[in-house]
Amino acid sequence: MTPRIRFSSVLEHEYRDELEELMFFNPQQRKALTGINHAISEYGVPSVVEANGRLRMSVEGLPECQTLFALDHTAEKAILAGVMVYMRTDPENIVLLHIAVKEDYSRTGIYGDEMLVLRFMTQLRDIAKRIKGIRSITLKYSSGLVIPV
Repeated sequence: MTPRIRFSSVLEHEYRDELEELMFFNPQQRKALTGINHAISEYGVPSVVEANGRLRMSVEGLPECQTLFALDHTAEKAILAGVMVYMRTDPENIVLLHIAVKEDYSRTGIYGDEMLVLRFMTQLRDIAKRIKGIRSITLKYSSGLVIPV
């Protein structure tokens, strides 16, 4: 059986409107507004960047942030279900700057059983384990909670 949700660091330019809606007009934002504002004040405003027909997120004062997308492959055209923006801030730490999931994929959504936020966190932890020297992940939306790797 093919997994419903697949994660990718690549997103084609056709998803630009969906990505902007997910990041900037997401009704779920109100639940994490304090954390969002804190991340923006500390690191800068996120924006969508297109290069070579592919999309990624950028953050105003950060040279190299990374983006991971969650795509639901049950429809003919995959649905952008979520996005996560993170960055290595020092030799031992990765900071999760922003995370957004479509309302249908949130804990209370119709696809809540996909546990998308938890799966994003698992993906980030797996990424961190593969990077030499990383010892922790800091979650900006959770008041700077630090998770050991």
